[in-house]
Amino acid sequence: MTSLKAQVETESKNFSAMVEIQNLVKKYGKFTAVDRVSFNVPRGEVFALLGPNGCGKTTIIRMMMGLLKPTSGSIMMYGGDIARKPVAVREKISYLPQHANFPENLTGEEILGFYCKLRRTRIDRLDSIFSLEGMRDFLSKPVGEYSGGMQQRLALAITLLPQADILIMDEPTASLDPEAVYQFRHAVRELCDQGKTVILATHLLSESEAIADRVAIMHSGKMIALKPMKKIKEEILPTFKFSITVGQMHERFKQIARENGALDMENGGREMVFSTGRPEDRLTIINALQNAGASIERFGTVEPPLEEVYMKILQDRRD
Repeated sequence: MTSLKAQVETESKNFSAMVEIQNLVKKYGKFTAVDRVSFNVPRGEVFALLGPNGCGKTTIIRMMMGLLKPTSGSIMMYGGDIARKPVAVREKISYLPQHANFPENLTGEEILGFYCKLRRTRIDRLDSIFSLEGMRDFLSKPVGEYSGGMQQRLALAITLLPQADILIMDEPTASLDPEAVYQFRHAVRELCDQGKTVILATHLLSESEAIADRVAIMHSGKMIALKPMKKIKEEILPTFKFSITVGQMHERFKQIARENGALDMENGGREMVFSTGRPEDRLTIINALQNAGASIERFGTVEPPLEEVYMKILQDRRD
């Protein structure tokens, strides 16, 4: 099995990195928040730091922005060292913090106007990448009257506003409604198609699956896996559960599912939940059930808790 260190070194030879993190460490006294993390991110990629709260994601991002000083290690972004040239490097970056705070007495329109002047851009740039349609009635109101989701939407619009080469976002879809999440994902892919690089931190496996090209999985300050999202789906998600809901349940449907590869069968009403030894067994089961007269209303993977994904990865590393 290729080590994480060897994998990062190989990747650094294969492409010119927009972001290059080497042996990054952050300690607070005896506590190590980030422990020798290394990764590279090329132009045009969406790279996700995935893990629960407290795993080191936000600390890494804050060091990338120059808001925290690393205990050791290096951070190169767009060819510049953030520690030596923070102003020059930040000009190439747009940043969405985990919790954005705005003056509550200012309107959304005033805040957007301020950031347009600060980043030397026009507000109509947003029209092509992120719609403000759902905010039109709120832009003239003080931000103090906004809901948490509306404030997050405003913060996201500000992040997407400048023509930045690197976008760094910490939990970007927190509190967003489904429409805004869809717009965000579409905007990110559009920006990457234009050659922008996106780095985001999230605790949602579904968010990484929907948007990320590669994922660094964090656990207790360490990077325990660095994989393309496709590989995670192939190697990890197929080992977890699958559900099928039928219009009317019959005992023979459960037996048919077992005969065609269903393992660890759970049954509740019209729903069957099971795992399979191979991903292709799922289609075999669906076809067998339909041939037996089952009216299948819906089916899909039951996303495992992130902790189970960690346990799977940790077990693979031990083996």
